Amino acid sequence: MGTVATPEKKPHMLARTFASMTLYRNYRLLWLGSWTEHMGEWMETTALLWLLNQMTNSPVMGTLMVTLRHLPMVLFASAGGITADRFDRRRVLVFALAISAASSIAIAALVHVGHIEPWHILAYSALAGVLTGFNHPARHSMLPNMVKREHLLNAITLDNASVTVSRIVGAPLSGLIIGLAGTTPVLGVKALGGVLAIGWLSRIHVPATSLGAKKKTAFSNFKDGMRYVGEHRPVLTQILLYLLPYFLTNTYTGLLPYFATNNLHIGPDLYGILNAGPGAGSLAATFILASLVNFRRKGLLLLIGGIAQGVGLIFFASSTTFALSLVLLVFVGGANTTFLTLNNTVIQEMISDEVRGRVMSLRETFNGLGPAGSMVSGSIAAAAGAPLALVFAGGVSVVILLGILVGVPQTRQRS
Repeated sequence: MGTVATPEKKPHMLARTFASMTLYRNYRLLWLGSWTEHMGEWMETTALLWLLNQMTNSPVMGTLMVTLRHLPMVLFASAGGITADRFDRRRVLVFALAISAASSIAIAALVHVGHIEPWHILAYSALAGVLTGFNHPARHSMLPNMVKREHLLNAITLDNASVTVSRIVGAPLSGLIIGLAGTTPVLGVKALGGVLAIGWLSRIHVPATSLGAKKKTAFSNFKDGMRYVGEHRPVLTQILLYLLPYFLTNTYTGLLPYFATNNLHIGPDLYGILNAGPGAGSLAATFILASLVNFRRKGLLLLIGGIAQGVGLIFFASSTTFALSLVLLVFVGGANTTFLTLNNTVIQEMISDEVRGRVMSLRETFNGLGPAGSMVSGSIAAAAGAPLALVFAGGVSVVILLGILVGVPQTRQRS
């Protein structure tokens, strides 16, 4: 008489949520490096935005800083993607982190001796954008080689969580320190975070980068990458889809100091908490996404997340109370994470590892184009008020994504 097979028990929710962290040592080290790097970055960015606002009291300057932080990726992300496909990806990442740490020390020194000018902060932001153009393609290209395909969504989600957790902790901590002792003690922590990240990365063992790209010239690598995207239309669609709301809805970051002082009338301590609001929402969305099995219809949830972010931004623009504004930013952060995580996962699942760096660099290129919208929002804010600028950004994003949801069924059906 045969025995009746008992159904295999599914892992409990906590085990599913942290599967990539517990199962893969290399991924765990990569995550720790990302967390320490971004912890320092969020603290420093919060401080620099506040310092720039105090120096200029201009909504344009904050959005200009955010724009310069991302715009160089338009030019350098492709170079970073080619580099990631031609050389050891871990070494590329370490090199970018080392230069970032050195520049962080330099800007801290300028503030400490009292010689800081607005253009120093803007130039530093531009350099950070150049380095991100090499950092992100290398990091994103390493990640799929560290986990099995069934854990890819989980790994990408937790990788995003490293940024989220660092924002939740770093932004309010930075605001608290600014309120007590000014911006100087906060600056330079990005260098410490980068050094710690390099330490974690030095212990990682990753598969060697394919030599296929190195057999050709860099220009040929670029053409091959563009040809690959052109021949795989679903990949191109997802990359373009990433650009549309990003160009609009992420423009609120540079306007937060202006909203804090002129609309909500709060100090640096509450500003730091406000800055952490999107991170809290992002963290909640992260835990939900990380606990899900490799589900179908990722494209539909992706579009819903983008639409929700635009709606949340419209309501935030109309808020005049701190508590409501914080709740709305939590909502915006959760919707944004849902959109970006699923977009990243869908792209990673579709592409070949030999061109992974170049394809992911296109996403970073559009990331760089996106905050150019910050300058548009900053100009609208200067002319007609910051609330109207965010209503415009959120409204246009909702209209575009609703059009895609209704008119492009293959996108919402993407699994």
